[in-house]
Amino acid sequence: MNKARKHIIIAGVPRAGKSTICSELARTKKYQHLAMDAVVIAFEGAYPELGVFHTDCWDFVETSKTFIKFMKKISKTSNYDKFDYRLAFDLYHITPKDYYENIDSSCCEIYFFGYPNISVEDKFKEIRNFDTEFDWTSEKDDAIVIDHITKYIEISKWLKDECQKYNLPFIDISQNREEVIDNFLKEIINKERL
Repeated sequence: MNKARKHIIIAGVPRAGKSTICSELARTKKYQHLAMDAVVIAFEGAYPELGVFHTDCWDFVETSKTFIKFMKKISKTSNYDKFDYRLAFDLYHITPKDYYENIDSSCCEIYFFGYPNISVEDKFKEIRNFDTEFDWTSEKDDAIVIDHITKYIEISKWLKDECQKYNLPFIDISQNREEVIDNFLKEIINKERL
C-alpha cells in the first residue's frame, strides 16, 4: 500500500468546478468520488430532525459545524485503507476553520475553490454557457441564479480570507476557469508521483 496515500477534499462554492475535479480524479487516479452535498441533502430529507442542512447560502457555516463531525469520522475510517483507492470529497458545506480544527491534514488534505474576482454578469454567462441537465442552475430561473451568484461571489471573498487566516489553499477560478482546473489537476497528479 502506498504510504503517501491521502484522501482529498475539494471544497468551495457551487459552480466552481468541484465535481469536475473529483470526477477527473476518480477517472484517472483511482479516487472514489463522494459528492457530500448530496449526502447532506439526503440526510436532511430522510432525517430532518438531525438539522444538518440549512437552505440559505450563508448557512453552510452552521451546517459545517455539524457536518464536520461526519467528515472527521469518514476520513479516519480504517475500512478505506483496505482498498486500492482514495476518497475525493466534493462539498460546499465545510469552512476553513472547521477543517483546520477537526481534520487531520496528514490523512485528508483540502483545497477551496471560488470566484471572488468576477462580475455577477460574467459568472452568469459562464454558468449558462456550461449548464448541463445535471446542474441545479439549469432548472432555475435567471433571477434566482443571479441572486445565488451574487451571494457565492461574496462567500468566495470570505472563503479566500478565511483560507489565508488558516494557511489553507484557495484556488481562484474567476478567470480562465478551465485552464486553472487543468493546471490544478496536473499539479495533484504530479504531486502523487513524488
